[in-house]
Amino acid sequence: MKSMTQILIVVGVIWSGSAFAFDPIKSAMSAAPETISAKATVVDWNMKTLKEGTNGWTCLPDNENAIGNAPWCVNEPWLNFLKAYIKKEEPTYNGVGIAYMLMGDTPVSNSDPFATEPTGKDNDWVTDLGAHVMVLVPNHESLKDISTDHLNGGPWVMWPDTPYAHLMVPVVNRTEM
Repeated sequence: MKSMTQILIVVGVIWSGSAFAFDPIKSAMSAAPETISAKATVVDWNMKTLKEGTNGWTCLPDNENAIGNAPWCVNEPWLNFLKAYIKKEEPTYNGVGIAYMLMGDTPVSNSDPFATEPTGKDNDWVTDLGAHVMVLVPNHESLKDISTDHLNGGPWVMWPDTPYAHLMVPVVNRTEM
């Protein structure tokens, strides 16, 4: 009888969803190495602080309602970028930005920052993107000689010719995904 009670408790916890409840802080902190995320500020996508940090990094949780697992951990230029992107404004950062997305990403257009579905352009829709780092540079001219092909096997420029251009740097071999 004792084991039946234990089974019913486990089933009840799973059924209620509490065993799988989304933890935005844990999600956000999974975006970067622990040496960064442990002391980072955690905010939600409304920029409400969930956990104060001390190292200048800010982590954001995955969007539970989107495909994939895409938490972010960013430095100040990337936070400036994200705040501008959310408002569809031009970012104003002037330093090099680093963003970690070690859990992967949601499917996204490589050319249109605001596309919510494939654009119809060849090889434009980026899927199955594993762990990666993103780099912002204040001078987009410095990106002009870097490939924009996300299937090239190495780094590429995402959203070229827009104020949101940045360098994508996969840290896992995409052909192994």
